[in-house]
Amino acid sequence: MSGDRVTVLKGNNDLVKAINTRTVLNVIRQHAPVSRAEIGRLAALYPATVSTIVTSLLEEGLVKETGRGESTGGRQPVLLELNAGAHRVVGLFVGVGRLAAVVSDLKGAVVARWTEEVPRAGPQEILPRLVEGTRSVLRSAGVGEEGVLGVGVAFPGPVDVEEGVVLASPNLPGWGRFPLKEALTSRLGLECVVDNDANAAAWGERWLGGPDALEMLYLVFDWSVGGGIVVDGQIYRGWRHAAGEFGHVVVETGGAQCTCGNFGCLHTVASGEALVARVQRDAKQGASTLALELAGGDPDGIDLDAVFQAADANDPRVLALLEEAGRYAGIGVASLINAFNPRTVVLGGRLVHRSATFYRRLAETALRRAWSAVARDVQVTRGNLGDDAFVLGAASLVLSRLFLQPRLPVGAL
Repeated sequence: MSGDRVTVLKGNNDLVKAINTRTVLNVIRQHAPVSRAEIGRLAALYPATVSTIVTSLLEEGLVKETGRGESTGGRQPVLLELNAGAHRVVGLFVGVGRLAAVVSDLKGAVVARWTEEVPRAGPQEILPRLVEGTRSVLRSAGVGEEGVLGVGVAFPGPVDVEEGVVLASPNLPGWGRFPLKEALTSRLGLECVVDNDANAAAWGERWLGGPDALEMLYLVFDWSVGGGIVVDGQIYRGWRHAAGEFGHVVVETGGAQCTCGNFGCLHTVASGEALVARVQRDAKQGASTLALELAGGDPDGIDLDAVFQAADANDPRVLALLEEAGRYAGIGVASLINAFNPRTVVLGGRLVHRSATFYRRLAETALRRAWSAVARDVQVTRGNLGDDAFVLGAASLVLSRLFLQPRLPVGAL
């Protein structure tokens, strides 16, 4: 992904060396295959500095030579690229009723994956499954612990990222104030990073999804509704680590009670959970729907997959409910466009990726209902990571730390 903003300092100390090394590594990541001369031009560094850094990166195995470029009068330049197989990272997703994991290389390519259906439960039941799932996916990838940079975790609720503590989870019981980072690190012996699932997905889209993602509003419509705010290339987290909880914006006064305890939240009308509840209720009241047939005639057995299958078969009642949910979602997104004035709105989650009806109605409503002065140049688009947004977003939490600039001490500039 191109366009990362970097600050190049001049001087002779370890900090400057670290910054220049990250700058060169990012240029190679973004522009490969690239020559040393081109690296120097793009990074605004002297040839000798580039040569020293590249030699070090080659010795570490982080980059590799990949043939020669065209000559401009002298010898053909040696081209460099990132050595994607130098390390592996693990991405974990804790979902409502589902756990998932991937192992990826340094470019975000998935080399192994694991999933398991689980009940809605607290850490005592879920944590052992996460640990075993991590070990299982690493075995599938043929990777030992020594080859793993770390483990990223996407969790459905506000997270104190610095401490790795889950602050709350309206959709999963028993996780409030749980030290997930510490629990996983001690059991796996690997460095772990934990973040909110929507923030992780937003970070994955920013890091792996494509260009021009330094300013972005990411919204996910899955079992629950949430979002991540990317400002100047960084996740905006808010005062109490809860920024982006768009699912709890009220869109219907006097509406149904939400899992958060409030009434009329966007989650109650535009989430996968709300959609399944509506289809189940209709089936119990005698409505004819293919989703009920797919569930073997048991209304309580209707799940999100059955809803999508019914929609794919043009079930009129299910399509009408998806239209309605998309309209509510679009109204909510329009308000967010007015509030944040984003350049890009990226949409993710199963409702967006598996229902063209929901996505179309959402996008049309959002752009129509947003103030025209704000919405004129806004791009509303599906995310590029698809169903892997949460797990690859989790992996990118670790992956990006290899490339991000070190923090400057006070007074360094």
